Amino acid sequence: MCLIGIVGRVSVNKDEQDIIQVTDAIRKAIMNYDDILCISLLPTEKKSIHEVIPGDDVVDKKIDFILDKCDAFIIPGGTDFYKFDEYVINYAINNDKPLLAICLGFQCLCSMFAQFRNKHEMVRLLENNSHCGQPNSYQHDVLIKKNSLLYDIVGLEQIPVNSVHHYVVDFPIDRLKVNAEALDGIIEGVEYPGKRFIMGLQWHPEYLIDNNSIKIFDKFVDVIIASHND
Repeated sequence: MCLIGIVGRVSVNKDEQDIIQVTDAIRKAIMNYDDILCISLLPTEKKSIHEVIPGDDVVDKKIDFILDKCDAFIIPGGTDFYKFDEYVINYAINNDKPLLAICLGFQCLCSMFAQFRNKHEMVRLLENNSHCGQPNSYQHDVLIKKNSLLYDIVGLEQIPVNSVHHYVVDFPIDRLKVNAEALDGIIEGVEYPGKRFIMGLQWHPEYLIDNNSIKIFDKFVDVIIASHND
């Protein structure tokens, strides 16, 4: 049995209670596979995470006790990313454990490898909503670069994707390889060369669950199982 750790996102429920949650779309996408279980990874900040400025949170390394038991990780979409997200990403890279970073998670991954990083979050706010639609419908196409893991997975140079984000990655990146761009040039995907599976996607494959999304999750899970059995 393989275990995927999914970073929890801060939110507020209908009773205005502070909560940390995982979207059900991600859970359902993972639970389609046999021999796969998922758990929520909770921030280790001792005070309410709602009170913490993103990037100023404190990561207690005792979280390694849980990370050591995970075979892979998902950094999901959301509103703010924290040092906790970066800690999990670094752990995955340093231990060569598969990682899929989605939307905000993709932005976090890219921010970590910005060439001229001088603040926690290096993204640009879109001036229009051309990239912000409904998660269950296509919004635009992306061009996939050949000689990339993503191209090996989907086998296509252009695919339709959904798009639910207000910010975009708009800075030079080191070490990560850009594997997909929107027709307007906005970066839509990256991967870390030389690792089993470290990939970031600006779109949400967990909502589409179309043929290309299934191929991405299939490959992610195949790599997880193979690395677990090594």
